[in-house]
Amino acid sequence: MSKVFSQEHYEQDDWAKFQIVEWLNNKGYKSFVNPDKFGIDILALRWGRQFAFEVEVKHNWRGEHFPFDQIHFSARKLKFVEPNVETWFVMLNHERTHALLVSGKDFMIAPIVEKRTKYTENEKFVEIDLNRVIFRNLKEEAE
Repeated sequence: MSKVFSQEHYEQDDWAKFQIVEWLNNKGYKSFVNPDKFGIDILALRWGRQFAFEVEVKHNWRGEHFPFDQIHFSARKLKFVEPNVETWFVMLNHERTHALLVSGKDFMIAPIVEKRTKYTENEKFVEIDLNRVIFRNLKEEAE
């Protein structure tokens, strides 16, 4: 069972998309928030290639170091991986100072696990090992 959509939670973290758009544009991407509110969060171009980024905030990740052994993204996000588009899944810490990125290729081959969460029972998640993740300090890279 998936978590029921919460407008309050969505609005609380919606700003994260705009922060990542700015970060990507500073790195040479031409990126923008996807006008399709049901699609992946960010669309981008660089080097003549298409990119897409799905962004979320992990509020129980505080500070620089990710505190868990694996990373879990909702399995419903598998629908965002498309052929001919380089897809990335981005998770920010609570303070929005650090991010981790997982490639769509790694996302697609990762195991699916069921977890109990604060909101659901037996929700399906994609489980990513930490060695498959790129960590970035957003504050240092912005300076």
